[in-house]
Amino acid sequence: MSRAKRPLSLRALLLLCALLSAAALLHADEFWKNKPRSEWTLKQTLKLLQDSPWARQEARVLPRAESGVNWVYDNNGNRCDRDNIDVNGNCRVPRVRPSAGSGRTQPADISSEEPVIYLIRWESSAPIEDAFARLAELGEKATAQYLSVPPRLPADRYVVTLKALERAAPVGQRPGPMPPDPFGPLEDDAEGPRARLVVGNLTVPASETERAGVGAAEAVYFFFPRSVDGAPLIPEDRESRVTLEFRGEGFFLRTRFLLSPATLR
Repeated sequence: MSRAKRPLSLRALLLLCALLSAAALLHADEFWKNKPRSEWTLKQTLKLLQDSPWARQEARVLPRAESGVNWVYDNNGNRCDRDNIDVNGNCRVPRVRPSAGSGRTQPADISSEEPVIYLIRWESSAPIEDAFARLAELGEKATAQYLSVPPRLPADRYVVTLKALERAAPVGQRPGPMPPDPFGPLEDDAEGPRARLVVGNLTVPASETERAGVGAAEAVYFFFPRSVDGAPLIPEDRESRVTLEFRGEGFFLRTRFLLSPATLR
């Protein structure tokens, strides 16, 4: 004798609908897999170039332009003495200050300061190249210029773009002006390279750095070798986690990409 199937409860039905909706949304978000480039909308193309597996955004608070500044923000947003930050951009002992009316110490308050939004984009990928090609097809030359289309893509280099998009501000308030130089010095110094890639156990500094563009279209381009000691920097037979680290003047960026050999170019 077979047992009759029990109908789904309302809660289970709602959960199933939510899962199906999430799956459909995820599928729709990967339009670059499901639609030819000629069918991409401007909104989809911009998403690829600003918020996708190959384009990340990071917010960092820069030290204020004041004389005698001897502190920086580390990778976790802690205020730190310049000589107390390690090679990975982390503060060994965060700088603290007493809170009002208390004998205890609290981390420095940075909530009233406006962070700069940085765009970090992996240019050496088929979807990103296709996105800039799509902007050209749509006649969006000015948009491509603002988003800092790379000046060159050497066959023997991976190219990563660093761009300051805007300054964040609380809801309902206008953002303040961008810093005159949101990148700071690009030359390597006594502490080591400004930009480097970390792939597994390998840490590789940028072999070239180029600054291009003017005003809002300004960006920095890092060029990394595709091979190290005769072996590919990024394995060609599997997905790889690749981390870009940039040590700016008073801030530190660490951005991770999950790169597939099928999309690398």
